[in-house]
Amino acid sequence: MSKSFEEKLLAFADSFDMLPAKCRVMAAVSGGADSVSLLLALDSIAEKREIAMTAAHFNHCLRGIESDGDEMFVKDLCTRLGVPFVSGRGDVKGEAEKTGERIEEAARRLRYAFLRQAAHGAFIATAHTSDDNAETVLMNLMRGAGTKGLSGIPPVRGDIIRPMLTVTRREVEEYLREQGQTYREDSTNAADDYTRNRIRHALVPLMTEMSPEFLTMTERTTRLLREDEKCLSDMAEAFIEENYRDGSLPVKKLAELPGAVSSRVVRHICGGGLSLAHTRSVLALLYSPDPSAETSLPGLTVRREYDKLVFGKREETFSPAFLPENGEVVLETGTRIFCEKRRFDRKINKSFNSFIFKYDDVCGKITVRPRKTGDSIAVNGCRKTLKKLFIEKKIPAVHRAAVPVITDERRILAVAGIGQAFPGRISEGDEVLVITVGR
Repeated sequence: MSKSFEEKLLAFADSFDMLPAKCRVMAAVSGGADSVSLLLALDSIAEKREIAMTAAHFNHCLRGIESDGDEMFVKDLCTRLGVPFVSGRGDVKGEAEKTGERIEEAARRLRYAFLRQAAHGAFIATAHTSDDNAETVLMNLMRGAGTKGLSGIPPVRGDIIRPMLTVTRREVEEYLREQGQTYREDSTNAADDYTRNRIRHALVPLMTEMSPEFLTMTERTTRLLREDEKCLSDMAEAFIEENYRDGSLPVKKLAELPGAVSSRVVRHICGGGLSLAHTRSVLALLYSPDPSAETSLPGLTVRREYDKLVFGKREETFSPAFLPENGEVVLETGTRIFCEKRRFDRKINKSFNSFIFKYDDVCGKITVRPRKTGDSIAVNGCRKTLKKLFIEKKIPAVHRAAVPVITDERRILAVAGIGQAFPGRISEGDEVLVITVGR
């Protein structure tokens, strides 16, 4: 079984080029059965493909001693396997109370922020299984999701890879039994307080009883829907690329598109989280008898101007400003940029809005400015234009000129919400500049 388990995982990974030879991969390991099987399988594959492998664990600090026990379990397992290990922790409950998020949302956000920081540009492998995919589809179905939501968990999303999406939980447990490997049980998984747990304990078993191939059929359906979603999204992006000028679209051309494409055009411009009601209110402007009709969206106004559909009153922007080594600037948009020169220690954390530069790597004065046409930055070893990165991050077009671009006298150092260039290797005690973007 162990060989077939690893072969099944590897065959799926190779179909998306997740684990090329000599790549770097960091496994996200919670200590549960799924992530432990991922760690064992990747450790077995790594030597054959000359893959540089590490493992990471994030302690959510939600279950006290039990959470600490998970962290020690993963650390000990990695030590036994000889896999380099890094851990982090966060006050998820406190963060959720501060931001108003649900506990699961805050936990996910903090966990992925830690994983990206710890990965240093490596692929991040998570242990989502075929069961997880089916649960996600059912949850999204109950919420009334469209094609994207019913496409399930994407096998690859940027630097995140999920090589176990065709593996079932039953196969995971059988693999671990064969390996003689124990794992940790999360006590909250047994409770039916959360929607996902209720789906896992009641609905999925019922669906599987009615159709023994339910998990396999769900995986097949989501694969087909992902292909459809990509096709429609590509059509929408191509339309935007050709027709979106100065914050507006031609009404006639947008109205001629199939609804599946025009709705995606609107969501791509306004932001991926736009509700169905808001999307329809924008499209209704195309057929309004009032040539100056408008509709309000969260943080944005869309209006008819005769033959144009205009997104936003004006693109918010700001004037370039110099950033002192120790101090701050406040932009016209209300954004504050803080800079501090200090000695590096492990308590300093990087994120998409907090950047660390070795002092000697920065050339001359630091400027904060809006983007310019043709701007590009190399993040995680891949150079892309800011325009493409903003599209990938789903930053609405009307907000892009308000995104701070931080430069020295030679190059772009970082872009708020995107990341920083040339992170380099920083050692304890090095003199660094810490630049933080906030409100």
